[in-house]
Amino acid sequence: MLLPPGKLCIPLLYLLALGLAAQTFTPSNPAALAARQWRTQHERAIVDEFVTLLAIPNIATDQADIQRNAETIAKMMEKRGVASKLVTVPGANPVVFGEIKTAGATRTVVFYAHYDGQPLDPKEWATPPFTPTLRNKQFEKDGQVIPLPRSGHRV
Repeated sequence: MLLPPGKLCIPLLYLLALGLAAQTFTPSNPAALAARQWRTQHERAIVDEFVTLLAIPNIATDQADIQRNAETIAKMMEKRGVASKLVTVPGANPVVFGEIKTAGATRTVVFYAHYDGQPLDPKEWATPPFTPTLRNKQFEKDGQVIPLPRSGHRV
């Protein structure tokens, strides 16, 4: 396998895509500018929290780690003002449910993501599973693992 399977590959690609988009797109909307400024000021904390989540193994049959994943996601939602709860059914992995009630809302927005992955073979990985890594270029183009930038430096 050229790229690691599971939750590390897609989220890290997504994070990198967001970073590239942020560098090439200059919003003129005041709310967008404020959001960008906030994100820039909190970039390292955002990445650190993301790395913490990605480091929790997410193999669906490992109930203890799946429970840790669910609890971590619920705490992340609560931290952001989203009322959350774990919905459980005997013999199944928990589902994290979050809700933001907004007075006068006439529509509902639903986001879905799964956090339970398939068993993996560590021999197929270029770096250890559940060890988030940053590379200086694409893996397929001999990208080398590099450390995350120090606090205060751009990611």
